[in-house]
Amino acid sequence: MKFGCCGGINEIKEIKYAGADFIELPVVTIANMDTDPLKSMLKDVSISPYSFNIFLPGDLKITGPAVDKEKVEIYVNKAMEKVGRLGGKIIVFGSGRARTFPENYSLEKGKQDIVNFLNIVSKYAQKFNIKIAIEPLNKKESNILNTTLEALEIARILNNPYIGVLFDNYHAEIEKEPLSNLEKIGDKLYHVHLSNKDRTAPGEKDYDFKKLFSVLKYINYKGGISIESSFNDRPKELPHSLEYLKNIWNTLLFTAG
Repeated sequence: MKFGCCGGINEIKEIKYAGADFIELPVVTIANMDTDPLKSMLKDVSISPYSFNIFLPGDLKITGPAVDKEKVEIYVNKAMEKVGRLGGKIIVFGSGRARTFPENYSLEKGKQDIVNFLNIVSKYAQKFNIKIAIEPLNKKESNILNTTLEALEIARILNNPYIGVLFDNYHAEIEKEPLSNLEKIGDKLYHVHLSNKDRTAPGEKDYDFKKLFSVLKYINYKGGISIESSFNDRPKELPHSLEYLKNIWNTLLFTAG
């Protein structure tokens, strides 16, 4: 299993030296930049930009009556091309502001808008060989797609091998979503985000990572796991979190073997 961490370009070295297998960079940061220097930096540091998050800028609406489909497609093409150039394999589709539909707009219309958006994305996902992981967000961050099963419903409508689901234990805890839902998702689970329940760095605190990892092992999960959390002291906390998670995962594998 590969364990990485979400972070910015200025944190690449810090995340690599902490022991991460990959870094998860924001799409919105690289969408409008020359990626050649960044590609060289990643190569020099020897860390993979396996996954990317923050797919869409908040003001690029993909639901509601004001969606500009041409503008959306231009951005998606440009952004996914940059991710592809860097060697990214997964884009996390959270983007709570962009996907939240306005008041007096129906949930069903919102779902259809997201399907329409992902139909556009699917075309470029295939072109650049990048999988999309739909991220459920708690209701405080978005009024649509709040659980993994709701994300799975959209993925099944698309019925496309490039469109799957992300599990984030922070959002799942807020929405009181049982881990048993992961068994229903199965091989459509494309990526995982982890933190403690309060979004702090994983460690001996308030979340049962052993239980989660047992379920991931049971469904034969083969994707990556990114730490997405706040840090008081990243250089100190991140190495501990990575070692902590890897030890749990490897102990489960050893015990099972």
